[in-house]
Amino acid sequence: MNKVIKIISFVILLAAIIFGINKLFFGPDKNSETEIIKTDEETATKEPARTSSMPVKVAVIKKGELPLRLRVSATAQVREKTVIRSEVSGKVESIKVQIGDWVRKGQLLVKIEDTEEKLNLEKAKTNKLKCLAEYLINSGDDFNPVESGNSDNKKVSLIKKKYLAAIENFKNHKISEIEFDKISDEYDKIMVSSGNWRINIRKVQDGLAEAKIAVKQAEFNLKKTCIYSPFQGRISDLKISKGEIISNSQEMLKVVNLKSVYLEGFALESELKNLKIGTKVRVKFDAYNKRFFSGRIDAISPEVDQSNKTITLYIKVNNDENLILPGMHAEIDVEYIVFKDVIKVPVESIIVRQERPLIFVVNGKTVNWVYVDLGPKNDEEQIIKKFHSEVKPGDLVVIEGHSTLAHQSRIKIIK
Repeated sequence: MNKVIKIISFVILLAAIIFGINKLFFGPDKNSETEIIKTDEETATKEPARTSSMPVKVAVIKKGELPLRLRVSATAQVREKTVIRSEVSGKVESIKVQIGDWVRKGQLLVKIEDTEEKLNLEKAKTNKLKCLAEYLINSGDDFNPVESGNSDNKKVSLIKKKYLAAIENFKNHKISEIEFDKISDEYDKIMVSSGNWRINIRKVQDGLAEAKIAVKQAEFNLKKTCIYSPFQGRISDLKISKGEIISNSQEMLKVVNLKSVYLEGFALESELKNLKIGTKVRVKFDAYNKRFFSGRIDAISPEVDQSNKTITLYIKVNNDENLILPGMHAEIDVEYIVFKDVIKVPVESIIVRQERPLIFVVNGKTVNWVYVDLGPKNDEEQIIKKFHSEVKPGDLVVIEGHSTLAHQSRIKIIK
């Protein structure tokens, strides 16, 4: 028992010694404690820091028109485009254009060597002279037309009128082909029997008429060695080279007229009620995503595509700057309803607090929190039916930087 008491006494004594040493060497610094308290007091007596101005972007509240738009996807097409093919065989003598060149109507594009065509033309002219000489020799006194009698003249005059009328009636589908052939045969017989075609018949007999046709054909083939642009446009493809031997009907180049650009769009069948010919549209191309082009609906297909229930729209668009190229994708906004004389703000200016829409209106160097009643909107602007405070067109409204603003917050307008 005495042994236990001794052990407990020793432990108590050891603990007392350790506590004394800790108090002596590791106790709190009074000077440091005083300094901390003093610092806290100074902080408490300081004036609160002034709130800094929030940077914001603004826009003007406007009064005017607001169109509602229907979005339609479209692709640029051209009405005037052509693949130019060779109409004669031969060697390419020269190429006057390159891909991308602008050309005018009638401009020379390609020249094919014309030696053979020139020789054929000379042969045809020589044969024509030969036939003409034979014709003059064989004609004798009959070279000049023989005057017909008065009765024949009247008969010829009547059949000519009947024949010309038959031509027009046949073109307009007023008479059948059988009826036209009957009148045509009657006309031929009277013209031959009356002597009006005597000279023409003699020319055929002597080969002169055929010789003249051969000359014209040779002249025509010679012209085909020069290839001209059929309309103003741009060279979009070139498939031949200088010195190449090309064959008849071979593809040489392509020309597109960018002035004839139009857009082909596809709207849902359910949207037909909002589409009318002449309706204005706004066009945005993927290639120019920060620019809008103007146009209008030029035509609406009378058929609905059964596979996807869409209607094809044809949009006329101005391409004076030649920026729109065939194949470009575009988004078309059809302005099917236009609200006039309304107060409107950018859609970015509308935020919702406590489940109510509001805007921040600039008031000097601060902003006022203003609740609003909203009307229809499009992608850019929102109609305001009512302001729950004094606001007017021309005032500035915050469109960026307003997510953390409060009523009468200080602001700094940035561009």
